Amino acid sequence: MTTDFSFLDNDLDIKTVDNLEVIELEEGEIDPRIKLLSHSSRNLLHACPRKYELYKLASNTVSTDPEKEKDSDVTLNFGSVVGVGIQSILEGKSYDRAILDCFLEWKIDLDLANERQNKSFYLATWAVYKFHILHTAGALSDYELVYYQGKPACELSFNIILPNNYRYRGFLDVVLRHRESGEIVVLELKTSSGTAQAAMYQNSGQAIGYSVVLDEMFPELSSYSVYYLVYETRSYEFKPLHFMKTLAKRAQWLHELLIDCELIELYNGSNLYPMHGESCYSFGRPCEYLGICEYTNLQLTKPYTNLVKEYVDEDEGKYQFNVSFETLIERQLEKAGE
Repeated sequence: MTTDFSFLDNDLDIKTVDNLEVIELEEGEIDPRIKLLSHSSRNLLHACPRKYELYKLASNTVSTDPEKEKDSDVTLNFGSVVGVGIQSILEGKSYDRAILDCFLEWKIDLDLANERQNKSFYLATWAVYKFHILHTAGALSDYELVYYQGKPACELSFNIILPNNYRYRGFLDVVLRHRESGEIVVLELKTSSGTAQAAMYQNSGQAIGYSVVLDEMFPELSSYSVYYLVYETRSYEFKPLHFMKTLAKRAQWLHELLIDCELIELYNGSNLYPMHGESCYSFGRPCEYLGICEYTNLQLTKPYTNLVKEYVDEDEGKYQFNVSFETLIERQLEKAGE
């Protein structure tokens, strides 16, 4: 059940709402939801800290543009379906079974479409068909799918436990191994409504985070390749992009994670998450918070309740790989010494 708290008055002292216990945070304490980081949320933090805060605190604001909500749902499902279909084919499943997996992954009405970006369930299965043709013709034939604990190394989840109870979570799409050299390659599956450019992915920290998983699977590994396979929805073609991730890049990424945590501490301590005006218009649309982001959090967000706390606490147990930041630093130093 979704509860709307927008009626709440600033001076109202709330103890319970709809039988939910509101947990009162200590003065200066950061809401635990703010501390849940990921690649996409870090991008949002950099683009507009205020929007990051509102998203993390589960804003009750309903978009005034239903078309935008629909497009967002289609975009999310489109990317998931293409990824699941490709993973199924790499696992050796038949094309028909891969399409069935796609159908099971699509969570919204089958007839919904984002015509502006050429995204729909039908067009997602077309992308999977295109990959099936490429794979049958020998694409990626030099590589084999890695198995971890008897299961295909697809959609591997990881959780980095950072200082002060911050966490960074993510998912790795596919791990491959070269049949002859044994080289380990991370296959990252992407979709783009524009033309895929190397600059869009070359310095992305997302792929560096995958080293957390590779540390567990291949402890001796210090560098690895990331092979981006980007499906362009307008050209209906796949574009491959290849990058190396080194130990030095990982060291920088780990440092940047700490800097982001320090930024959040600074914003919270000053009781101000800055609004970046240059981010008020992006992806061809105004931000959904434009004109209301100056309202108080009590008017725009949901309180921290016992159920929210339960969700946050359970989140940590959902990942296959859990590692502390201190352990990552130790491994970094060991590999640097080698």
